Amino acid sequence: MNTGSSPVPPPLSSASSRPSTPPSPWPPTLQPPTPPIRVRSVPAGHDFVRHAISPAADVTVLADPVLDPAEPARWWPHPALEAADRPEVLDGADLVHVHFGYEHRSPGQIGEFVAALRSRGLPLVVTVHDLTNPHEPDPAAHLERTGHLVRGAAAVITLTRGAAEEIRERWGARAQVLPHPRLMAAEVTEPYRLARLDRSGGGRTVGVVLGSLRAGVAGEELLAPLVTALPEGAHLTVMVRADALAAARDPEHPRHAAATELDRLAAHPDVEVRAHDHLADDDLCAALAGIDALVLPHRHGTHSGWLELCRDLGLPPVIPRIGYLAEQWDPGALGPGAVGSGTVVSGTVGSGAVGSGPAVYDPAHPTADDLRRSLVAALDGPPVPPRAPASEDAAVAAAHARIYRTALARAGARDHD
Repeated sequence: MNTGSSPVPPPLSSASSRPSTPPSPWPPTLQPPTPPIRVRSVPAGHDFVRHAISPAADVTVLADPVLDPAEPARWWPHPALEAADRPEVLDGADLVHVHFGYEHRSPGQIGEFVAALRSRGLPLVVTVHDLTNPHEPDPAAHLERTGHLVRGAAAVITLTRGAAEEIRERWGARAQVLPHPRLMAAEVTEPYRLARLDRSGGGRTVGVVLGSLRAGVAGEELLAPLVTALPEGAHLTVMVRADALAAARDPEHPRHAAATELDRLAAHPDVEVRAHDHLADDDLCAALAGIDALVLPHRHGTHSGWLELCRDLGLPPVIPRIGYLAEQWDPGALGPGAVGSGTVVSGTVGSGAVGSGPAVYDPAHPTADDLRRSLVAALDGPPVPPRAPASEDAAVAAAHARIYRTALARAGARDHD
């Protein structure tokens, strides 16, 4: 029935009852890009840093100061570690990340360095590469220095879960586990790895690289049983820096016994002592291309970059039963776990219990039988699997960037408390 009144409008919906959104400006306002995180890395000019951190899109690794124009690549001794006396060395940094190269500073000086960072409000990130410094015979001072860094750090990183557990037990710190990235660029190593997969037949060569005969490298106690352990038809190639070998021939040199053993073995029909100058990356890869198993001659240590070069060249290693090298080579050696999440598992601290597999040996008491079992396992084992995606440079760098952002956010929150 039409009453002649105006129709009642329908009720407004909740959406239509809200205030209208003002129109967006045109052209749209662009947000300024987030500035990159400026990292003072100690050091910056090292292969690990170039592969593990520099690829991150939102991170700038500040170049090492030039100490000597005649040696522009030399970064040691790093000036940043003198921040307590020279605060200007930290200018321009948002965060400091210490890897290694601090053994020349006393534990007290490292404590002062940590205090200087704290007074500047600069977060400290520490990657514990070595719980036992392979170049120092006495581990006590290195552990004391590292303890100062770990206790003062906003974030602690290491390379294996076994090392993370040791860090927790020693200093009560939670270490995040990130895998070691490449040691050299894929375009350098990949052709050699692929060529190795196609190799067939012929004699087999065992290699050992003694480098500059530093204190942490075995020589005289390893080489003799290694020659005895060679499987039938195998040969041994020993690579050593020519300048180091020449210097060690001096009877007063601390590595004179190693030089004497090398000179003796040079006459052995199954041994080549290859004295060489410094090798560029491609030259080193080419030299290792003719080797079928590489014996790592470390006397002590925690992790090894040589393992990563073996991985990228597809070269089977024979691993000394020290530190966490065996776990680094095979992260599954400790059972299932979330690598990269900071999760760690219990174990015997520093026991080296990981590494009871067949391609390991005891560097403290190397015997021909022990080495022979390891050589056979390495030479006759399956091909080395390619690097896992999580340990490729981009993934490792992205993980570092996340750790940096978290450390900076926490530092900012403290500043506003």
